[in-house]
Amino acid sequence: EYVNGRFYRGILTGFNEAFIVDQETRDRLIAEHPSSAEVLKPFLRGRDVKRWRVEYQNLWIIFTRREVDISQYPAIYNYLLPYKQRLTPGIPGGRKVGRYQWYEIQDNIAYWQEFEQPKIIYPDIAIRCEFAFDHNALYPDCTLFLIPSASKYLLGFLNSGIIQFFINQICPAVRGDFRRFKSIYVSQIPIPNAQPQEKSAIETLVNKILIAKTANPNADVSKLETEIDQIVYQLYGLTPEEIAIIEEETNTK
Repeated sequence: EYVNGRFYRGILTGFNEAFIVDQETRDRLIAEHPSSAEVLKPFLRGRDVKRWRVEYQNLWIIFTRREVDISQYPAIYNYLLPYKQRLTPGIPGGRKVGRYQWYEIQDNIAYWQEFEQPKIIYPDIAIRCEFAFDHNALYPDCTLFLIPSASKYLLGFLNSGIIQFFINQICPAVRGDFRRFKSIYVSQIPIPNAQPQEKSAIETLVNKILIAKTANPNADVSKLETEIDQIVYQLYGLTPEEIAIIEEETNTK
């Protein structure tokens, strides 16, 4: 209800080796034909998303979505052509059966424009809450989920200790202490009503965290996180005893 059901998964290409390129290859494709720039989008892998921040690695996705006119992108066509056998859907050694052309990415991704909005982004498997903010129109891979929201309040709230506690109760553990942050679980997080001053206080703390993490990815922001936790505890009206239970379970932050 809070985000109007807007949870989206990242892109499944069906064969990343063909569609994901580095900066040098991207620059070369554009040099060969300027139109290539239209379908080369900055690409983010699950491993590049950390708590609060993303660590973009200058990777690019050839985002040839459904019904693209590949003739408009000759350099892209020539680059993908050697992979045609592997990319063809429905043949032995190719991609899964589907109504898409060999040069198109496998998923439909009808919501692709949401990638270009400011968004909260998070990995589908993590030990703890690792919600991050992206304002650089990065295109995520299929191991990431996103909420198209620019709310720093929501970001701070989702990274709070009480949400970690909640996730631990409802998400099944996989591979030891890792949890699945699928939308069926994240969508259950109850968002309490907050007054403007409470939202503003959390936003201010989140901005301080983001500034610190931008300057130094390893910056210790635990004190700021604790301040966010205290505000969120008040929003839920928790007792000292309830807070102690939560902090005992989530003190590995």
